[in-house]
Amino acid sequence: MRLLNEIADLFFPKSCPICGNTIKTSRTVCFECESKIPPLNRENKIGGKWYFDELFYRAAYGSMMGELIRAYKYGPHPSIGSLLTDLFVEMFETFHPLPNSTITVVPITFRSYKEKGFDHMYLIGKELSKKVEIPFLKLLDISKQTRSQVGSSNVERMSLVDGKYSVRYKDLYRTCGNIILIDDVFTTGSTVNECSKILKEAGAKNVCVYTLAKAKMLK
Repeated sequence: MRLLNEIADLFFPKSCPICGNTIKTSRTVCFECESKIPPLNRENKIGGKWYFDELFYRAAYGSMMGELIRAYKYGPHPSIGSLLTDLFVEMFETFHPLPNSTITVVPITFRSYKEKGFDHMYLIGKELSKKVEIPFLKLLDISKQTRSQVGSSNVERMSLVDGKYSVRYKDLYRTCGNIILIDDVFTTGSTVNECSKILKEAGAKNVCVYTLAKAKMLK
């Protein structure tokens, strides 16, 4: 297998989706770009007056993390999903999930799916579930289609997510009381807060949110 990879590197060189440099086929991005991912800080967590119990994030959106997320979502470079999944695994090893947890994701709109051609967080959630051996269930659906939240203020985002999501299963306390909600970016918190709210209304005991990046809020 190693010989085949070396032959592939020689005749079919691959470019880094971030900087364009030539990389080996076994890598997702070049070493230089991967080395720019900020180290995980144990203080990267948020609590307080939210419907979720705790939120953990990997790095600031303005760092290399933001570039990786954009390349994965809009590149299109779906192969970056494996690297992002590994970063979630690292977060789980630092911020330990509660026992008997279930992983779920924030769903995307039909418009977003049509534009991208794939559900970026669903794919990560499925792969993450296998790597950390925690069950995955798609618990949330879109109940109303809204415009993109990109560039919206805090107040606008809260209005856009109100009533946007619904829970597939009722009486969650019977099946998956502790929920791990994963998403790519935490900006104002309106999306994950709304999702946490309806999950708890459906019976979830605890909702912990894990996101790859935290962005600055717009006023």
